[in-house]
Amino acid sequence: MRKSPNVTLALASLTLLSAAGLATGGATAQPTTLLGSVTSVPSHMVPAEDVSIRLGKRGRNRTWRGAIGDLVDVTYVSRGSTLTFKGRLEAYRKSGFITVSGSTPGKGQETRVIVIGDILSIESGDGGSAPVAPITTSDAPTTPDTKEDKPTDTTAVRPRPASEGNGRFPTDPGPGFEHLPKIFLLPIQGTVGEGTRHNEMKRIGEIADSYGPGQIIVLKVDSPGGLVLEADEIHATLSDLKLRHRLIAWVEEAISAAAYTSFHCNEVYFMKTGALGSATMFAGTKAAEGAQLEAWVKKFGDVAEESGHPRALAEAMITNSKLVSYDPGDGDKDPVVYDTLEGEVILSDSESNLTINASEAVDCGFAAGIASTEEELAELLRLPFWYETTDDGRRIHASWQKTLEDAKLDLRRQGMVAQGQIGMTGDLVKDLNKRLAAVNKLIGWARRLGRHTSMTMQVPPIEALEQIKKQLIEQIRQAKNN
Repeated sequence: MRKSPNVTLALASLTLLSAAGLATGGATAQPTTLLGSVTSVPSHMVPAEDVSIRLGKRGRNRTWRGAIGDLVDVTYVSRGSTLTFKGRLEAYRKSGFITVSGSTPGKGQETRVIVIGDILSIESGDGGSAPVAPITTSDAPTTPDTKEDKPTDTTAVRPRPASEGNGRFPTDPGPGFEHLPKIFLLPIQGTVGEGTRHNEMKRIGEIADSYGPGQIIVLKVDSPGGLVLEADEIHATLSDLKLRHRLIAWVEEAISAAAYTSFHCNEVYFMKTGALGSATMFAGTKAAEGAQLEAWVKKFGDVAEESGHPRALAEAMITNSKLVSYDPGDGDKDPVVYDTLEGEVILSDSESNLTINASEAVDCGFAAGIASTEEELAELLRLPFWYETTDDGRRIHASWQKTLEDAKLDLRRQGMVAQGQIGMTGDLVKDLNKRLAAVNKLIGWARRLGRHTSMTMQVPPIEALEQIKKQLIEQIRQAKNN
């Protein structure tokens, strides 16, 4: 057995405290459980032979069997209309879509990405009246005409976008691509519970819902981990969204709870320097053990399997008692992941927890590919180019980051004023009123940030602040009467 040259084995440990309270009866610091996390693997192209596509409720749960490259007639629902597209089956992903290449009168050659849940039927055919476009992907068989490396004119399949949006990316895929799903990109950045929250994920999901099911939501992940409590909220939100939409994790850094977030997605793509793993869970300052640890291992493993990812990878990221190795794929067969060290490449032994990098993730079949730009990601997703339906995801992210910056600047000052440490005049009534005003501002921040973010930013609980407020009001009353 050979040891993978790029294996990074690390323990993630974060302990977040909801900071001590104010001088006048402040809240006691309390340890907060932190989540270490798991993996999320993308689905793979099914080999050319033995393709079986299980349709959803609209297709009466029937199964179509054939092969990549077959001519098919696909009838499906789009925007309330029933459409039929004839062409060549180019790709099938178990995450829930097929790609068909063909041409239609008046539009010429086009490639359609069709969500399996929208399909009413798939029939093997001869292309009918719609001429079948040649296979142009890397899966195309080699012919005498394709052996030479010749420049490819892509203008026919990559038309100029119909609209350019607010700046960098188009908002519309352009003529001939109206059938493609909408794309929404949400950057998630910072500690889980602070910069990475379920709130923003729920909001972008609601926006995607307004366009109907079958849209694409890309989570651009850059997070070092965080709170178990917030991770539970994220679990509920993403588990609901993936019932209606195609969830994709695009990983720059996904450690601890952020890895847990990522493996909720059926598809995972890495940036070149991406890393995911290190999922040790801490309760206070001590690593979880016993029944608590076993419960987390099971939960992570269950979520991994539900998303189509190897349980062994997930479990090895949580505890060093879990092992993982794999046999790489060779083109004819997929990689095989083991929960032992019997594989050709060892990813994690008993010495420490697993963190996986981009090349390892692709080699073991966990990730579907590596993309450093949106344009590279679009190519991996078999889209004609990168487009975003709205910039809502970026605006949601920017707005929350601005809120965090403002909070960090103001919270420390208001806390010191509330404790009477700065800004005091020597006049008892005036000083008590200043402290009361500062406490009111802290209460406002606590409500605006929410319980989990307040905890990570060391804002005392609202209940404690309200008690301090009552005490200050009583002190002001007494001072005025004396």
